[in-house]
Amino acid sequence: MKKGFILMTAALMLISLTAMAGNTEKADKMGKIGETKTFTGILSCPACDLKMDSEAHAQCKVYGHKHALKLENGKYISFLENDHSEDLIKGGDWNGQKIEVSGVYYPDANMIDVDSFKVMGQEFGWCDGHKKMDQCHVGMPKKGM
Repeated sequence: MKKGFILMTAALMLISLTAMAGNTEKADKMGKIGETKTFTGILSCPACDLKMDSEAHAQCKVYGHKHALKLENGKYISFLENDHSEDLIKGGDWNGQKIEVSGVYYPDANMIDVDSFKVMGQEFGWCDGHKKMDQCHVGMPKKGM
């Protein structure tokens, strides 16, 4: 009886360790470090594009636009949602404009964590001092100065 209990306990511990090792491997895959890259494309709302091209049931007027960078090959790169990308995701007056975006690209998620971007002749970079996207990181004067 004791031998059976010990064997069952050992088997359960082995199964637990195997499961934990599998979880570590997944965590490593999900935690891959991205690489700094720059992409150029058109700022576009993929849902609106699908609605126009494929008659998808997008309701951006109800739920809001979620812009992404549409590359020349027609594929989209999404922006990691944070303070750095808020203006790009909303699109504003930049919808349909050619844009260059730099930041850390995560290929598995096809997402870029925005550091800076150029659009319509202006360059914007993240400034921790102002807690918003403006022109302070790129050596250009701020708007209105």
